[in-house]
Amino acid sequence: MTHPLAFETACIRAWPAKHEANINGWRAFATAGKSWRVNSTWPLAWSGGDIGASIDAAEAFAAQHGIRAAFKLADGATQPPKLADVLAQRGYAPFMPTLVMTRTLGHTPPPDRPVTLDDEPTDSFWTPLRLAAPSLEDFAERADIVMRTTAPRTFAIARLNHQPAAIGFGDVTDGLLGLYLMRTAPNARRQGLARDIVRALCGWGAGNGAQSAYLQVEASNEAAVALYAADGFETAYSYTYWVKD
Repeated sequence: MTHPLAFETACIRAWPAKHEANINGWRAFATAGKSWRVNSTWPLAWSGGDIGASIDAAEAFAAQHGIRAAFKLADGATQPPKLADVLAQRGYAPFMPTLVMTRTLGHTPPPDRPVTLDDEPTDSFWTPLRLAAPSLEDFAERADIVMRTTAPRTFAIARLNHQPAAIGFGDVTDGLLGLYLMRTAPNARRQGLARDIVRALCGWGAGNGAQSAYLQVEASNEAAVALYAADGFETAYSYTYWVKD
């Protein structure tokens, strides 16, 4: 079984933040302050030192980039293991429990409808992302991240009534296929398009050397969890973000 650290490391490379700092082995990230994944400190390694001082440094890094200080604690991959206790003592609390779901890439059923796969994002890819974004700032940050991603990667588009309606982004890093930006335009939901995107990306990943696939979904999103489980994904571990109230 692949260790959580491998998935966490692959995610860093597949979905790159704009700014990064090393704090005694922790990796602090900052972008535009919208997506926690690229605007938080990931304590995946620990070279030693004073934990409190390291937290201070992470807070200073966040302040320098104008974002809220946050720590992403992944089960089985947080260093040092007592970090959660120290954060709690300093007024931090966990929120947004997120599942990392994985599956092996053996035989993958093909999508029910055609899915276009492109090496570069097209206008048709941006449309559903913009429509599904909670704000223009959120869309801008994710678009900025996309432009920093590197090959092997693919941009999947499913259409409804000849219009781009659902998208997904796939990246292969260290034999792991990461599924990102699973978005469906509001008028196209509950049509099975997300399943088509997942299957197209998994087929592409298997053809590009990936042995396993992973994705991240908020635990509270029961519909999405059920969708992924129906296509063979199982929860491997979870993580939470820790912020001050």
